Amino acid sequence: MKHTEEQILTKAKEVLKDFRGKYYSEDCIKDAFFDKDKISNYGKNKDKKHSTWIIGVESLADNEDLLFISDETGEPLYYQNFNTFTFDIEKDERGYFRVGLSRD
Repeated sequence: MKHTEEQILTKAKEVLKDFRGKYYSEDCIKDAFFDKDKISNYGKNKDKKHSTWIIGVESLADNEDLLFISDETGEPLYYQNFNTFTFDIEKDERGYFRVGLSRD
């Protein structure tokens, strides 16, 4: 493991604040899990193995979204909402944002 849970939660808060804007609160993060050999099923990293942190994010009507962060780089891999829509995550000078959309 290259990153601690605390480091990953700090990154998750940054990412979520950037793309959830006024709908973000630190209380929306429910939990964090580490998966040493996660094979990505979605987005630009599809079929690649990563040591991955999976962050549970409180969503609408007691549902849970998932934010996947690479342990190797400490950067987000993708975001999956409770309806199984997935988004890649990119960053520019304004911060993190979701791109693309796939239904899986």
